[in-house]
Amino acid sequence: MAVVHFYLVRHGQTKLNRQVRLQGITDSPLTKKGIRMARRLGYELRKIKFRAVFTSDLKRTQDTAKYILEENLQRIPPIYRDPDLRELSFGRFEEAHNFEVIPQALRTLGIRKIIRAFLNEEHVGELIKIFRTMDGTEKIEDSAHLYSRFSRALKLIGNEYQDEECNILIVTHGLILSNFIESLCGDVPVFLLDNSRASLVDYQDGKFKIRYINQLEDLNEKTRN
Repeated sequence: MAVVHFYLVRHGQTKLNRQVRLQGITDSPLTKKGIRMARRLGYELRKIKFRAVFTSDLKRTQDTAKYILEENLQRIPPIYRDPDLRELSFGRFEEAHNFEVIPQALRTLGIRKIIRAFLNEEHVGELIKIFRTMDGTEKIEDSAHLYSRFSRALKLIGNEYQDEECNILIVTHGLILSNFIESLCGDVPVFLLDNSRASLVDYQDGKFKIRYINQLEDLNEKTRN
């Protein structure tokens, strides 16, 4: 089967991102900076011919995809929404300010456990554990379920388009995307993948392979058609 090149993108900055508040299933609009970020990435990817585009069912990903495609020089591909690409819900911590969450984490877990979590090679998974522990209801997905949901979506998409080598744009969210990359043994920044940066992951015969993480497209790289 042919290789499917997944361009995995976190949405542009939103109002809740700017306010340093947790944003899971809450749908906050893009800021002016977020729009500029999406357009910047779109310009970097302007020569890439995308066969299809998939976003989550939250508007911030759909808007980011729209601004990326407005810069593209190729034929505009079909755009689909997939709920499996939606961000993790933070439960009762939705929209909470970081300055409110940190004291809660310190009281619940203690400073040593938090430091160990961030020093862990799988710090994204540890971060999810922290929120599950603080929430105490198990309504927040664990990292394994989050990976399963996201990888299932990509495999379904990849299997559908494996008849020929192609590029697929995926616009999703910071935590679910960072968790996926970390699960593939990728190096994820401490504060997750950046807004409107691409990670390129190839898919073939049911397997994923990381090409690069959290960067703008290399303009010197041969354009994929």
